[in-house]
Amino acid sequence: MQSVPKIFIALFIQFLVFALIAAGVYFAPLLVNPPYPYWLLVLLQGSFSAILISFFGLPKWWRYIQFFLPLGLYGGIVLGFDPVWALIIFVFVWLVFSNAFKERVPLYLTNSITRDALKVLVKKRHDVHFLDLGCGLGGNVALMSQIKNVSESHGVETAPVPYLLSKLVTFFRGGETYAMDLWKADLSYYDVVYAFLSPEPMPKLWKKIMEEMLPGSVFVSNSFSVPGVEPTEVWELSDRRETKLYIYYIN
Repeated sequence: MQSVPKIFIALFIQFLVFALIAAGVYFAPLLVNPPYPYWLLVLLQGSFSAILISFFGLPKWWRYIQFFLPLGLYGGIVLGFDPVWALIIFVFVWLVFSNAFKERVPLYLTNSITRDALKVLVKKRHDVHFLDLGCGLGGNVALMSQIKNVSESHGVETAPVPYLLSKLVTFFRGGETYAMDLWKADLSYYDVVYAFLSPEPMPKLWKKIMEEMLPGSVFVSNSFSVPGVEPTEVWELSDRRETKLYIYYIN
């Protein structure tokens, strides 16, 4: 099941629940006289699909997709929503969140409190080469480029819309972003590598870090620790998310 893309698992759950509800509607007249309100059936579809994600190994955040997907489709039908606009919205969402499908990494944005913590970490070092793996809109890259002891600040991003926005942000505010898969980035060039990804790629990423990052460099992971590896430090921040930065010094 682990090798199956999560989007296919989610769709399988939807079809499974749909089949169960269809069977329920077929046998329901034995107990309750029809008709049955469509909104209730759609609500059941979304609710049961959201509940079943844990049985199929999907991350918790998939419950929101599973719940709102049938409700959104039903709402579009009721409102007579033009399918062309639905296609346009889908394409735009894919351009923004394509990494959620390819790498199973949603678009997480670093908040200002976390950036302040990164500044504290970086200012303890000299002549820093900084890299943001999956830099999103480029805010971290731009901020780090403005710190005196950071000689170079780079980011890599493959989702089309975030990449274009990050290029715009870094063009005006400093730093540089590249349309590059994080797995192709040469980590040996950087002293500080930051990532805000998801639990999914962490074991593979740690292997890459061990192979490429030089002794004395540091890897910082926002919110997601490396499974089975004790971090050197854990910084607990005072933001609303109670963010934790897992800091790994490379020996």
